[in-house]
Order: sequence, then structure tokens, then C-alpha cells
Amino acid sequence: MSSKIVSFIISGVLLFSCEFKKEATAWNTSNKVRPNIIFLLCDDLRYDALGYMGNTIIKTPHIDHLADNGVRFNNAYVTTSICAVSRASILTGQYARKHDIWGFSKDLSQQQLANTYPVLLKDAGYTIGFIGKYGVGHNAPKDIFDFWAGFNGQGTYRQKTKEGKPIHLTSKMTHQAIAFLDKQKNNTAPFCLSISFKAPHVEGDPGYFLPDSQFDDLYKDDDVPIPSTASKTYFNYFPEAFTKNNVARNRWEDRFASPSMQQENIKKYYRLISGVDQAVGRIMDGLKKNGQDKNTVIIFTSDNGFYLGEYGFAGKWYGSEPSIKVPLVITDLRNKTQKSETRNQTVLNIDMGPTILGFAGAEIPKTMQGKDLFHLIKNSKTESRKEFFYEHLWQSSPSYYIPSTEGVVSGSKKYMKYFKDRDTTAVIFEELYDLEKDPSEKNNLIHNPEFTSLKDSMLKKYYRLKHKAE
Repeated sequence: MSSKIVSFIISGVLLFSCEFKKEATAWNTSNKVRPNIIFLLCDDLRYDALGYMGNTIIKTPHIDHLADNGVRFNNAYVTTSICAVSRASILTGQYARKHDIWGFSKDLSQQQLANTYPVLLKDAGYTIGFIGKYGVGHNAPKDIFDFWAGFNGQGTYRQKTKEGKPIHLTSKMTHQAIAFLDKQKNNTAPFCLSISFKAPHVEGDPGYFLPDSQFDDLYKDDDVPIPSTASKTYFNYFPEAFTKNNVARNRWEDRFASPSMQQENIKKYYRLISGVDQAVGRIMDGLKKNGQDKNTVIIFTSDNGFYLGEYGFAGKWYGSEPSIKVPLVITDLRNKTQKSETRNQTVLNIDMGPTILGFAGAEIPKTMQGKDLFHLIKNSKTESRKEFFYEHLWQSSPSYYIPSTEGVVSGSKKYMKYFKDRDTTAVIFEELYDLEKDPSEKNNLIHNPEFTSLKDSMLKKYYRLKHKAE
């Protein structure tokens, strides 16, 4: 990025920060010392692939420890389940139809960058750092950050140390995080470090799981449970017009087509997650060693979920719970008496930006559509959103077929519509579920006459929320 562009972006921070009306989070005025913030973002980590979420096979003690000393959100979702779009939503606090990034090639504009949480924090006096997968467009705004160890594109797990020795990307990122923390020991300004893991995303395209070799023996003797809808019974649950040449079905063939492939690849997926867990533990040790654990907020989540064979799918994109539901833990290390608390209200990836700004006491721009979760963190009875709009409008092609998706989740009720090439009238398949009675989404109610009124109600919410998301 040229110096002229950097100057333009930085000047744009001031210009556009003034241009938009902003709302302050009043609660922060009571905190005289602003906290450090570490934002930990995984890639393709589904909500139930962690110990604290009830998974009895996977070993994630350090992430579980965060959950045991913080607030865990049982109903955290993304508004679009694909990495580039979700990351743009996290940075801007906006739905995709607002920030208009639907794929991998488009960068955030200078105006949009000026109203992302890192730039707004820098404007508020924070030292900002970024490590790992940036994931939005081709030109990461690395010169905006005080510390940059990020990369464009998908990156690779195969890395080397300065001495030329092989090192797994997750381990390399951990070293970079420790280096950042060490640099902040004598810095009077608070910091926000965004650590964006590649794990547990696959390596390459169509891709294979490539965990650190140090975890090769982990889970080798376990019999990993397979999701109930990953059985052959549900292979044709979606119609052929949806599954034929679908990237999700093609990748299922590569990863989960037989029981042995299922076991092997789910274990490798778990090993990648355990690598992240190890990184979390080492970062927490670094905070403690530097005395930074006394004034730091940790946020842990994922950019989207991931199919592990459900309906004969691999990947994400579509409206199923494994695809759109993610883990979220927020642990305020300043609160030494806090033990694990659970929130069942619906929260979204677009809430991350406002919440980070809220912890910092920074103003939240009106351009952000998400919510600051502070009041919900403090009080489990706080009213929150009851419904949200879901969208995935990838520009599909015959060689890379991903049907478009729109829908609404309203409490325990869900409606999803799949259609061709962004043409909402070219409907391929519809889904209607009562998640309270059918959490695995096995009983599609869309054609059941007993639920016609529910479908009509959900359609009204769908159109209303779609308009509101613009």
C-alpha cells in the first residue's frame, strides 16, 4: 500500500468519524482504566466442537477455562456463513447487503475502513495489532496497524521459523502474539490485538485438514460420534437440483464419503482445534507473565460454522445450524470473582465490533447494525433481539455451484430459502423448523399443512428483516 493511500485512509478516519453520528456506551464512563482487548477469531469452528459446549471427545481445556471464568453464549450466529463476508461483517458491524462484500476480491473502501473497530480504537488512543488471516479483499490495510503479522488470502499451515525450521502456522501465530504482548509491557496505552486463526479451516482447495504433527496421536484411539444427519438416511434430504454439482456435496466426497474418511477427517479437524486451544493457553500465560491479565478482556468466537457430513455436505454457506451457529465466550479478566455464566439470547457476529468498542469506552458509529453486548453480559435478563435475517449470496457458476440462501431465525423457529444465482423467484428448496422440538433439523415442516400459519408468519418476518438489513 503506497504512502499516499495510507495518508488518505488515516485522514479519512477523521473525516468519516465526524461525518457519521455516533452513540457512546454510557456504562464505560465508570471505568477509569480502559481494558486491553484480545479478539480471538477461528475459521470454520462450529459451535459444538469444544469441550465446554458438551463435546466429550475433543480436548480444549484452555478455551474451556475461558468459558468457566466468563460468559458463554449458547445462541451465537453469523449473518453470512463464509469467511470473507463474515469477517467484513465483524470489522464493520454490518450485514453483507450493507457493506456489499460477497466474495473474496473486494476490499473495504476508505470510508468503510474508517468505521471499523480497529481504526476507531486507534483513533481513541489504542495500540492495535493484527495477526493471521485478514480475509477481506486482496489488499489488507496493514499500514493502519501498529503491529502487523497478518496475511492476505487463505495462507498455508506450512511455515518456517527465522532459522528456516518447519513450524505450523498456529504455533507461529502464537509466537507472534507473545511478541506483541511483550512489546506492550511498558506501553501506557491500552491495546487491542486481533488474532485471526486459519484453523480449523482446510489447507488448499478443495482442501484437506493439516494439523500440527505434535497432535498426531491425539484422538487416534477415539471413536468420534458422527452427526445423526450425516448418515446415509439424510443423503437425499435436499433435492437433486440443489445437490448436483454442489461444492458442498463435492467436498463431502473428498472428506466424509465413507465411515473411515469420516473418522479420519473429523479427528484431524479436532486436532486443528486443539492446536488453537494450545495457542490460547500460551497467550494466557504470556498475559500473566507480563501482568497484563489483570486488565484484559478476551473474546473468543468463529467466523462461521462447518458441516461435518450433515446431509452429505462439507463446508458451510447454507442455513443449517452447523453452518451458521458459532461459539462465543467473553471473559473479562478484570472481574476476578466471575464464574461461568450462560446467556441464551440470540447474538450475532455483527455484534463483535460494537461490543469491542463498548469495552474500550469508544463511540459506536451509527453505521454499525450490531449491538453492544455489555448490558447482556452484566444481566442475563436483559432483553435482546428475538430474530435475525440470514443471507448468503455468493455469485455462483456451473463450475462452482453454491445456491444462494436467505432466511430468518426467530427464537426456536427457522425459515430458509435456497434459490439460483441471486434470483429469489428461482426457488430450489425451502426449510421450516421448530428447533426446540427438532434441534437436528430432521423434520422439514415446509409442506405440512398444520404449519401453514407458521410459514406465513415467518415469511412476514423474513421480508421485514430483509428490508431492515439494507
